[in-house]
Amino acid sequence: MKKNIEELKEKIIGNAEKEAEAVLSRARKAKGRILHKAKDETKQIKKEAEEKGKSLFEKEKSRIKSKKKMDEQKEKLLLRRQLVELVKLDLEKELLSMLKKGKLNVWILSRCKEILKEEEKLSLIADKEYIDYFKEICKELKDIGLSEDKIKPGFLIRGEKNEYDFRFSVLSENIIKQKMEMIINRLGVGHG
Repeated sequence: MKKNIEELKEKIIGNAEKEAEAVLSRARKAKGRILHKAKDETKQIKKEAEEKGKSLFEKEKSRIKSKKKMDEQKEKLLLRRQLVELVKLDLEKELLSMLKKGKLNVWILSRCKEILKEEEKLSLIADKEYIDYFKEICKELKDIGLSEDKIKPGFLIRGEKNEYDFRFSVLSENIIKQKMEMIINRLGVGHG
């Protein structure tokens, strides 16, 4: 009986060892599958993260390029406005200089005569500082009166129906608007 118990004990221990070995073998295989699956998942996560990172990088790069382009356009427009304003101021000064030198007399007189064809009575309005220049220019016109008013350099012609604005700032703006394309190209700040 003792022998039977020993054999039974050995048989139970042998079976237990075989079962333990089988469980251990299955556990090793499961561990291998789990590690393999985890590596695959890690690769997939890493790949997705890299793709997302590249996508975000490209979006940010595109946003930065767009902002830079907008900033350059703003800077170009600001420069263009500043240059046009300088040209306008220079043109105003040149017109004032031409008035003082009598180089606008014929042109001013022709404007007055042209407007007189449509209006019966006219009044030429100029700043006190410049009124004497206009008195000289308009002395041969009988149907035009002269009056002083606080206005920018240049003059206004007021008829019964209309008012005509010949202030040098307005004339400069009109000349620049008509010649804008040429001015912009000559200044080297094209539409780009």
